[in-house]
Amino acid sequence: MVRPSLGSRVRLGRLVGVVVMSAALVFAPGCRSDPTETSGPSAGSAETDASDSRGDMPQPGASQPTPMIRVAGGDYVIGSDRGVSPTPADERPAHTVSLKPFAIDKYEVTNAQFARFLNALAVGPGETGGNMNIENDRGELIYEGTDDDAYIDLANGRFVATARFEDHPANEVTWYGGRDYCAWREARLPTEAEWEAAARGFGRRTYPWGDEPPTEERARFGAGWNETAPVGSRPAGATPDGIQDMAGNVSEWTSTLYRPYPYDASDGREDLTAEGERVTRGGNHDYSSAGGGTEPLVSAARTGFSRDFYEGHHQIGFRCARPVEAGD
Repeated sequence: MVRPSLGSRVRLGRLVGVVVMSAALVFAPGCRSDPTETSGPSAGSAETDASDSRGDMPQPGASQPTPMIRVAGGDYVIGSDRGVSPTPADERPAHTVSLKPFAIDKYEVTNAQFARFLNALAVGPGETGGNMNIENDRGELIYEGTDDDAYIDLANGRFVATARFEDHPANEVTWYGGRDYCAWREARLPTEAEWEAAARGFGRRTYPWGDEPPTEERARFGAGWNETAPVGSRPAGATPDGIQDMAGNVSEWTSTLYRPYPYDASDGREDLTAEGERVTRGGNHDYSSAGGGTEPLVSAARTGFSRDFYEGHHQIGFRCARPVEAGD
């Protein structure tokens, strides 16, 4: 995509009137199901209801907290010296990282949720006269709303998710947009080490669900351009902890600058003010149909389509994380 000019964007003031979502691990009832997709029983975990894979999803437009799953702290092996195909160089070497406990969103952030965030921003009167690109108060593009792949519209001066795509993962969100949304929720983007630890666990699973190959029941992949699925609609592909859609649907922004392994959080790659390509994880709905096979769905994979942090992309979304105390 061509990076939009400043003249085509809407400059927003500082965040005002924001009602911050609780950072506690809350599991709220209620779910919207998309008429084109259905969901089955959950994979289950100690922190989710095994009888309902999406019962804690917020209704589109509702101000409900997002469910999060706690991931234990400890020593995790990330990277790989093996692979479904010869291991790409950027996954090597396999190495150990020590992580503190953290919580991560059970689902990818949806269009309805991101629309609520955009409505919490201070937009001047008359400045939203079309489906516009949105900047934060630092002049950083957070949502590429003029792109035809975007599924958030304007109606009566307010941002709304496109009908039937309310619970699909938010795409066309730039890295800045993911960072700012998570901060609005008193959370943050996960580091790539956290993301991989959540997806692979201590057992170094090949995929979030285990070592068995991807299937349509486990992941949304090999689909057409922008043919995402509602979040949580592939419960067979959940991690043992119940984290869903970590393979396929959309790739996910992490906080981490794309730099060689071994991972070292103290070497500047977690500088949120630095410019540079950011790591995305998890493969997506159409990458594997474009010559990549299923390798991008491997949880250790770091290679993907363009992930220019300045731009939104049809195949990239995100989820949030936050630190937790050992007793949480």
